[in-house]
Amino acid sequence: MKQELTGHYMQPNRIQFLYTNIGRGHPFYLDGIIEALIRKGQIGLVRGETDVFAISGGITKTAWQLVRLMYRLGSSGGLTGHLYNRLRSDADYNRPGMVQRILSRSVIREFNRRTDPIVVAHPILTAALRGRSEVIYQHGELAAPSESLVHGATKVLVPTEETAGRFVEIGYTPESVLVTGLCIEPPLVRQAGDAFETRLDRLGQTDSRTGAFFSSGAEPTEHVKRLSLAAMSVAHAGGRVIVFVQRHGRLQRDSTEQLDKHGLRYTILNEHDPVVSDSDAVTLITFATRRELAHRTAQLFPEFDFMVAPAHERSNWALGLGLPMFIVGPQIGSYAPHNSCRLLDEKVAVLINTEDHARNLERLVVGSGSAERLSAMARAGWGRHAINGFEVIADYLHDEYAAHQ
Repeated sequence: MKQELTGHYMQPNRIQFLYTNIGRGHPFYLDGIIEALIRKGQIGLVRGETDVFAISGGITKTAWQLVRLMYRLGSSGGLTGHLYNRLRSDADYNRPGMVQRILSRSVIREFNRRTDPIVVAHPILTAALRGRSEVIYQHGELAAPSESLVHGATKVLVPTEETAGRFVEIGYTPESVLVTGLCIEPPLVRQAGDAFETRLDRLGQTDSRTGAFFSSGAEPTEHVKRLSLAAMSVAHAGGRVIVFVQRHGRLQRDSTEQLDKHGLRYTILNEHDPVVSDSDAVTLITFATRRELAHRTAQLFPEFDFMVAPAHERSNWALGLGLPMFIVGPQIGSYAPHNSCRLLDEKVAVLINTEDHARNLERLVVGSGSAERLSAMARAGWGRHAINGFEVIADYLHDEYAAHQ
């Protein structure tokens, strides 16, 4: 047990959370741990939250800003997207080059001489902190591509035994890798059982379908195009469409253009607008922060019959919550291809890899045989995996670092 002795009491070794705050995926996993600690009344364990931009200055901050720009531009497809994917796949954080050393400067300066526990969710931060004690690396993704397999953590948190095996293969001891189960938002876990049963009832009793449409944080051009086409397809066939869009972002602009072009009625809901049951068939839910997105998702989750999204962190919903998934291609980054293969192997997802697939989505979700298809996909994604990963992590942190008399 890691504790500091003061007087007659063992004081908690309070935990620092260090974010990249680039995109949604990696930051999402830290958000989930903190929310689980709050729900358990253990937020006092947290010393603070910060990100690489807040602790950086000069050339290091500029370098991080360029990384964020590359993430946004590189996810847009074309030559830039090809180069972005190539850089991602070739990344080896265990052998830092000049750029990685520049990015790591502020992290090393700020945290390497401290002894308090630090939780990170990005491999570059784990590599930067190598040699420091109490580095907790949360690898929440199902996939473990080579870029994620980085040395330097005291403890690695992973969702499955298969993922754990990948880290053991590179030299971690089995004791240093904790299998947590799937990391799914606590509010969704809490309502998962009721939502699953209600979903199966709807699929068996009515032809009406409600689809939830999500992009990744960068809103890549090719994904946006396919999401918009798929949403139009379902709406034209009489389905209900809920699209989650960054406020004034690419997906909101493209969706409204397509809806206006096709003469479809739609409602745009901002942060505090109530959701009403008799709203238009297409609803655009706008958000500006991860917190807003999480709140709206939890609010509407019981109504989802299927989702359309890239194979990133929401892959866990298909595997653990019994929510059929239609995977938007192309696969961007090094995680999505591996996640897609896993989802397809477990028969919880179907790939939408072309614009024609997107235009014809209604055949799979509204047409003949859709109830049986969606029900089978839902059942394949229910009860096979533990879904309380964030709770398990919160309990681990409490047991490891909380004060005891």
